[in-house]
Amino acid sequence: MLKTTHRALLLGALGALLLHLQGVAADDRAIGAEAFDRACSGCHGDPPVPRALTRAQLAALPPEKIFQAQLSGLMALQAAALTEIEKKAVAIYLSDTEWGTVKMEKAAEKLAMCTGSSAVTAADFERPKWIGWGLDLDNSRFQPGDQAGLTAADLANLELKWVHGYAGATTVTTQPAVVGDHIFIGSPNGAIYNLDRKTGCAYWKYDTAAEVRAAIVVAPRADGTIGLYAGDRKANFYALDANSGKLLWQDRVEPHPWSMITSSPVLYEGKLYFGTASFEELAGGSKKYECCTFRGSVLAYDAESGKKLWQSYVIPGEPQKTKVTTEGVQLWGPSGAAVWSSPTLDPAHNTLYVTTGDSYSAPAADTSDAIVAMDMTTGAIKWFKQMTADDAFTAACVAPNADPVSKEGCGPDVDFGASAILRTLPNGKRLLLAGQKSGVMHAVDPDADGAIVWQKRLSPGGVLGGIEWGFAADDTHLYVPISDVWETKHAPGAAGGIYALNFADGSELWNTPAAKPDCNDIPGCNAGQPAAATLIPGVVFSGSMDGHMRAYDPASGKVIWDVDTKGEHATVNGVPAHGGSIKGAGVTVVNGWVYFGSGYGLFGMPGNMFMAFGPKGD
Repeated sequence: MLKTTHRALLLGALGALLLHLQGVAADDRAIGAEAFDRACSGCHGDPPVPRALTRAQLAALPPEKIFQAQLSGLMALQAAALTEIEKKAVAIYLSDTEWGTVKMEKAAEKLAMCTGSSAVTAADFERPKWIGWGLDLDNSRFQPGDQAGLTAADLANLELKWVHGYAGATTVTTQPAVVGDHIFIGSPNGAIYNLDRKTGCAYWKYDTAAEVRAAIVVAPRADGTIGLYAGDRKANFYALDANSGKLLWQDRVEPHPWSMITSSPVLYEGKLYFGTASFEELAGGSKKYECCTFRGSVLAYDAESGKKLWQSYVIPGEPQKTKVTTEGVQLWGPSGAAVWSSPTLDPAHNTLYVTTGDSYSAPAADTSDAIVAMDMTTGAIKWFKQMTADDAFTAACVAPNADPVSKEGCGPDVDFGASAILRTLPNGKRLLLAGQKSGVMHAVDPDADGAIVWQKRLSPGGVLGGIEWGFAADDTHLYVPISDVWETKHAPGAAGGIYALNFADGSELWNTPAAKPDCNDIPGCNAGQPAAATLIPGVVFSGSMDGHMRAYDPASGKVIWDVDTKGEHATVNGVPAHGGSIKGAGVTVVNGWVYFGSGYGLFGMPGNMFMAFGPKGD
């Protein structure tokens, strides 16, 4: 009888606790719903503003990731008025996943460490390799046949060899470096890995302060060691020993709190050149933020010592006070003109070229949405050519509840995200090619202060449109993927496509429309092709927001290889992984192997994996 009574009491207590927990969960969701409507719905409503996640995409995220974004990530400013309890409640309200059920990177990852020893040596740089973003100083993104080790006929023999997963991540956009038997890749969770390029086992992992999105550079150093160079999304730049993972030097290259590095470094004669960007245009959507004071810049560092040699701001004048909003918040300008992409180097003329983003303040700076030429020794601006004037854009331009003063002078947000490519015609005349989000390809004369030679519109362009992250070139043609993701979101089959152009005059060799997506019922699925193209002899690679990686015949535009990356995959590091949209970095091809990431959760299908394809039997 006593035991029965105790059991009844215990069951009653458990029932009361369960009801209490259910009540707490319900309270959390109620608090979260109210806080979301108050602080977040202006951007994440239906439809969301550009670059803001939909409710369905937010629901797919772990609540811990949503919470962290409000606490110290991209949403920290927008969530500043919320208490920590409200921020957690928002995360619980939005996510379809229960709090505490998804392990984040350090807890979830079980690295398979490589057995034995293997080191990158100076001799490995004479073997097939991939280093940096554009592969050469011209930024052509063309991998020669002796380095690629792959032909169109070999594509059918490729198979998925291994997958590396990133716990809790939704976006994978890093382009690796491959030297010898090693592949060096960055992490959206803040890390750099040294992996075996054929098995994916790990030699070491180095934790960084933020996501490493910029392409990685590896090169011999004067003392015989091998250096690794990369930047992160908190504007930290790192030099590591590539064989041990030991930090050689580190610098916060730009003090602005919203600054970051997405520009991949270029190493030439012991000097590193790269640019700075920011997400301050996102902060500009907040009614309480004094927008805006960030200015894009280009920096030069000594690779050996880590000494900053120069920093040249694309907008020379410092921001000054301009207007005051209706709520009394001070605005600033000029600002913006972020440098998202890797510089193009022209050592024979002691010049580097960068493309720039839009302004954050009206009136727009003359050097925004522009091609800018700088002196390699001093960073002094030699000339610039603006392609779209009056393009001042922040999140306030599209946020329905933004202050009306912040909306004054808004432009179309058609900045440059892709590096320029330098080419030489048979007659010796040189051209600098630059593709813009406006959907226009520009050819300018670098020896005549950027005088326009020809321009060709390839698509309507727009906020997420046109030419996004990169195109490729051989000796005669350009191969240009098209995004237009946002502009055609209600007609997914109308986005995307790829063009081949004669770069001498812009004439079209062929254009291949995007394939009809096979995932229209999945939020974020789209036929847009914003990822950078990669070219090898006989093959052009272009990834798509529908999760497919496709290869095209450069002579005809015919699709000759198609891999669907969506779905679940086992990983070498024990992290559950699945594929999604492909955006940002392009394919890396080295010695018969093909490497790329899958997943873009910002306005596509989330994913968290990096894939390696190799020849069957290898």
